[in-house]
Amino acid sequence: MELDITYRAHPLTFNKPAQTSRDVLYHKPSFLITICDKSGRKGVGECSLIPGLSIESEEEVISFLETLKTHRRVNVREIPLALPSVRFALETAFRSLKRGGEANWSGGITINGLVWMDSVKGMLEQVEILVSKGFKTIKLKVGTLPFHEELDMLREIRRKCPAEEFTIRIDANGAFGKDAGDGMTAIDKLEALSNADLDIHSIEQPIPAGQYDKMATLCATSPIPIALDEELIGVNSQSERRALLEKTKPKYLILKPSLIGGLDESEKWIELANDLGIGWWVTSALESNVGLSAIAEWIAGHLENNPNLQGLAQGLGTGGLFTNNTASTMFIEDGKLYAQQQTPGSIVLQGQTFPLSAAGASDFSAHIGRPSWTDGIARTLVDWFQNPESPLLFKTSGSSGTPRDISHTRESVIASAKDSLTFFGLSPGTRAVLALPIDFVAGRLMLVRAIVGRWNLEIIEPSSRPACPNTYDFIALTPLQCASLLPDFPAVSKVLLGGGVVREGLKNKLPDGIEFWEGFGMTETLTHIAARRIISGESNPPFTALPGVNFGTSSDGILVINAPNRGVVDLVTDDLVERIDGQNFRWLGRKSAVINSGGMKVIPEVVEREIRDIMRPLDCAYLIRGIEDDGLGEKIVLRLDSEKLTQEDEDDLLRQIASLETLPSYHNPRGIEYGAIKTSILGKIRRI
Repeated sequence: MELDITYRAHPLTFNKPAQTSRDVLYHKPSFLITICDKSGRKGVGECSLIPGLSIESEEEVISFLETLKTHRRVNVREIPLALPSVRFALETAFRSLKRGGEANWSGGITINGLVWMDSVKGMLEQVEILVSKGFKTIKLKVGTLPFHEELDMLREIRRKCPAEEFTIRIDANGAFGKDAGDGMTAIDKLEALSNADLDIHSIEQPIPAGQYDKMATLCATSPIPIALDEELIGVNSQSERRALLEKTKPKYLILKPSLIGGLDESEKWIELANDLGIGWWVTSALESNVGLSAIAEWIAGHLENNPNLQGLAQGLGTGGLFTNNTASTMFIEDGKLYAQQQTPGSIVLQGQTFPLSAAGASDFSAHIGRPSWTDGIARTLVDWFQNPESPLLFKTSGSSGTPRDISHTRESVIASAKDSLTFFGLSPGTRAVLALPIDFVAGRLMLVRAIVGRWNLEIIEPSSRPACPNTYDFIALTPLQCASLLPDFPAVSKVLLGGGVVREGLKNKLPDGIEFWEGFGMTETLTHIAARRIISGESNPPFTALPGVNFGTSSDGILVINAPNRGVVDLVTDDLVERIDGQNFRWLGRKSAVINSGGMKVIPEVVEREIRDIMRPLDCAYLIRGIEDDGLGEKIVLRLDSEKLTQEDEDDLLRQIASLETLPSYHNPRGIEYGAIKTSILGKIRRI
């Protein structure tokens, strides 16, 4: 068969540094190889390298691929075994050509959740996220931290993840064979892990590869089953493979097709393992979705034909590691990898239902009876399904300045949606409402959550008083919309309020029997990164982080947000907070609104909260602001959106505020002014 062969570099960038005991990865080389036959059919494969682990260099791969471009025929078996990633790429490209479409398989493949090296706190946080996402097998990279710290960490993980429900694997990447200055040998550490009653399933590569005698001794004496990983790389003949396995007698093999010569060479390892009674599973070598899906399709065939293998989780949960991964329909749910989302959700417009799929998006867009206010929804749906690799543009609300556009990657948007699904416990089939403008992040993310979470989403015209005639599980509203629906609130289980502060007056009117939540976030963070439960008659709790989110503060108390899965790293906000810990804070106000009055800093939002009971009888909008003053620099005034009070009433109002023991005297307004108080389209006060 004559072919056109081309390739292009697609270097992959990690969302956050990927640390093992061996090294830290920030980027990794990857090349996408395309083969095209005379009829125009195409097949794509991936040549993916791990620097320091792959036996071929990037330069060697490029040199070979340049030569390959000049060929019209290629035999995968003639590609040198010294170029295993190239063999894998060509092998899977031919499978892609033959298949004529994306990799596909039936059912879900059980996979492990991967915990990268970090601080103990950071690794525990990763475990919590994986558990919340439904993973039952947790694999942890170990060997960088002091051994006693890792042992304590594993005890805490096992406490939270009991052995009856969770499997724990660890991967030392050879670290137990190195001198860590603790006086412990590899067998000492393995025995300590066993004596801690952690019920560890297996340990991958406890000592570096190539030390066959030492590895054989460990495999014979270790109380924890040993799995060989790096040991398999570069062992290319079947006689050498058999000799290695018969000498070391491991309990398991870890097969990485990109590193050991492709799928056919992996089959040879499997044949030997089965013959010698050795268990095995497959992991990715951190490929993009192109290589990952090819491996998944291959292993799915093995699982279908060998039910006994289905109890072992595969290591294929790496699709979310990169900021620039290739597009894919693959989907992880409850610890399983699917070729595509299961039965899609739907959108309902005026009683007519459309599936949340490419065909459904086209039908919705072409629907003759669709009102004009749904045009933005139609464009968003078509763009989502027809342009899966393009970034998404979002418009800010304008509460802190002129509205502007912000771009986010598709992966970041999906990550945000999944965070919300996990935090609020929203499963497929959730009945929800889209009542927010689609042009802004809050409305757009409701639609994305419905796609990702497979919801049944009813679309209603966004207005200050949206019509919600049915029974729902979840709805997102602005405080203004929420207030307009009282006292006869719709039949709904959970309500997320965002786009403005939930004021005490509204809070005290909320009905019982419904979960009300206040979200905290912005367009830059792809809507809320924290939320707190609102209960009428009770004080507000701190905001709590969504999965994968961590908080810090600057030296002057400004909130700093990290949400790597959304592409948010060290985002310095305009928010003054009281930080409790990495997952909780209390919001005080905006830095840009702080008033400097005679050298004293006054946060308007704090004053506004403290005077709310005094202001309630006036039943009008109000705010605290600073105006120029020759002596003070800025003078604090109270602005009222109402008719002018009498001088006597003004004086009485200012006296009541001054009498508050909860406010220092320099917070007291020195005068009253009148005028409109403007809000953004989402109800946020415009202070500028």
